[in-house]
Amino acid sequence: MSITRSVKRLTTALACSVLAAGALVGVNATSASASTISNGYVQLCAQGDYPAYIVFPYRGGFSSTIVQPKTCWYTYMGGNSWEPIDIYGLGNNSVIPIGEVWYDGSVSGIGIGAEGYASDNPYYWTW
Repeated sequence: MSITRSVKRLTTALACSVLAAGALVGVNATSASASTISNGYVQLCAQGDYPAYIVFPYRGGFSSTIVQPKTCWYTYMGGNSWEPIDIYGLGNNSVIPIGEVWYDGSVSGIGIGAEGYASDNPYYWTW
């Protein structure tokens, strides 16, 4: 009887492990997929403790508005070739360069999240 219980417990534990592993693979595959932003659109969300903005150097320095913390900016930019988007934060009375991403509006849209703290290595991520 105790062997049967042990086998059931082991079988249940193995089944749960397989399901959990399958869920993790699904999460990783989803995060590697294309942007959730429609082709030609750009979104900037200031998700850190500082305002942020983006600049399109190949478009004469066109920039977004300054996006306040916990808000987003979203607009159609179009495009038909790869171009950089420079990401900046504002904090401690200065402009903080955060990074650069590349975007082609004919291929996809892009979402950019300015994260972290202005005083401690702010960073970004994309979707």
